[in-house]
Amino acid sequence: MTTIEIAVPGSWTPGQALAVRALLQHSLSAGYPIIACVRPDATPDQIEDLYARLGVLLRETGLAA
Repeated sequence: MTTIEIAVPGSWTPGQALAVRALLQHSLSAGYPIIACVRPDATPDQIEDLYARLGVLLRETGLAA
């Protein structure tokens, strides 16, 4: 196994950093990770739109399970 380092914002709590670590470890061991970065001021509608677009992309490319 190889180790990678990821810097998280200094404002994050240790719990947030550990949660992201756990999510990344799970996604890397379970399959190909799809990670979307959003701005802190993104609205729920914008985030839903982003993931809808990712869903379409995955279906159109045949990557959806």
